[in-house]
Amino acid sequence: MTSSQSTAVRPLRSVPAPDSWTIAGAGVALGCALVGSFVETPWRDGGDGWAVDPSGGGGWGGLVLLVAFIAVALVLVGLATSRARDLAPERTARRALVLAVLGVLMLVAFWTGLPPVLAGGAAGLAIDSRRRLGRLPATGAVALGLAVLVVAAAVYLAFTG
Repeated sequence: MTSSQSTAVRPLRSVPAPDSWTIAGAGVALGCALVGSFVETPWRDGGDGWAVDPSGGGGWGGLVLLVAFIAVALVLVGLATSRARDLAPERTARRALVLAVLGVLMLVAFWTGLPPVLAGGAAGLAIDSRRRLGRLPATGAVALGLAVLVVAAAVYLAFTG
């Protein structure tokens, strides 16, 4: 190879930053996970009042696991929402509905913190499709409604567990 020839170098693909809705969902998820694992509330069975139990929920290992679940979810949902925003607004609204339904299904494992992250991503995509279309498509409206219900259920389950 001579010095006049150059080799093509592929640019590295960077992971896109999550949108503000997904970050907000991760914040709610972290709060719910911490309350659900480490805070005793008056609404739990046999709860006498408020108390913090740092050894509950698996201690430091449990905390690291919860933060890891939420961090991975944040990256994956951020990637999914970034790609969905490149599509036509109607398809973006359908992707929002998919994320919202996944959030509903993940309520079975609410302790992972995944439902609010998925709901945040769904809400962000629904709002994005509304912004681009000038109206909220039916699938986007359903996704937005489900996202609100998922977050409400996650907060309820965190406090009543």
